[in-house]
Amino acid sequence: MHGLRGIAAVLVMLGHFRELTAQHLDLAPSGFLAVDLFFLLSGFVIAHAYDEKFRKGMSFREFAEARIVRLYPLYFAGTGIAMAGVGAAIAMHGLGSYSRLDLLASLAFSLLFLPTPPTLSIVPSVLFPLNGPAWSLFYELVANAFFAALALRLTGRSLIAIFSLAFLVLALMAWDGMNIGGGAHWHSTMAGPARIAFSFFLGVYLRRYATGKSRDGNLYMPLLLALCAGLMIFRPDQNAQLYDLAMIVLVWPWLVLTASRLRLSGLWRAIALFSGNISYAIYALHTPLTWMVNVLDESITGTPWNQHGLPFIVGTSILVIAVATFAHYVYDKNVRTLLRYLLSLRRAREELTQF
Repeated sequence: MHGLRGIAAVLVMLGHFRELTAQHLDLAPSGFLAVDLFFLLSGFVIAHAYDEKFRKGMSFREFAEARIVRLYPLYFAGTGIAMAGVGAAIAMHGLGSYSRLDLLASLAFSLLFLPTPPTLSIVPSVLFPLNGPAWSLFYELVANAFFAALALRLTGRSLIAIFSLAFLVLALMAWDGMNIGGGAHWHSTMAGPARIAFSFFLGVYLRRYATGKSRDGNLYMPLLLALCAGLMIFRPDQNAQLYDLAMIVLVWPWLVLTASRLRLSGLWRAIALFSGNISYAIYALHTPLTWMVNVLDESITGTPWNQHGLPFIVGTSILVIAVATFAHYVYDKNVRTLLRYLLSLRRAREELTQF
């Protein structure tokens, strides 16, 4: 499943270039559906990694610390890159480009991993003005907390009840012509809770009750990755909401189940592991990095922010993947090791004070 995460992260990134190009090059018009695939994979992986630990007595606090250590370092790096982009924009256009209060509030809420209220935001339309895709990480943390609080009581029936109710909300939204791929913007925030509730808890259910016998996957995985990419590159002219609903409810669960039963070896295993390893870094960093490149390109060449072409997309994508590789293997791994060490010291001190 590592390969699915990797290809999904790249397609999300490509989908976000549309508004920056002169011809509105839309290389992945359905790339936003990768978020639902991420949610599904997250539920599957969280259940795999923590079900047994909760049965052995893992506390909510220990789980919360583990998830923050996993998610926050790269998220913090993305916030830092975004602030550097803000600094570059201020250097070009002056401090009047942003309200001081809005800028400080946006930074404060972002550092706390919370949505910024529209009245205090430098980009009032989105939940996370410094790093738009962080909205899905916020909802993932909420779902993680719900899972941890009820892990031992989340039976098959309760999981079915949760994702069935979420499916009903998504189906009604699609029937009414609403955008079920929303969540990043305040006007479409209703879709966010429904998307995470359906896919995350379905992922937990699939891991617990629907895993099957594994088989060699070197032949099938390339086909699955090509299918995954193709489905996000495609966009129907009509009934787009029904297409989105079918992808979220039918295609992604089938794809995750199929991929979970494949064993990879050799080159394909190495490719899948590498792409999966850097997928979170790509997702967490691509928007602020693209913003930074855009600001620098405007200052050097004078190209307006939304008038770029294919060379900008290719060059920026290569840069993002390179930075993501460094960020995962050097920055993130070392920071997480340090944080785990500091947490272990704190736990040791707490144990000593109990005697």
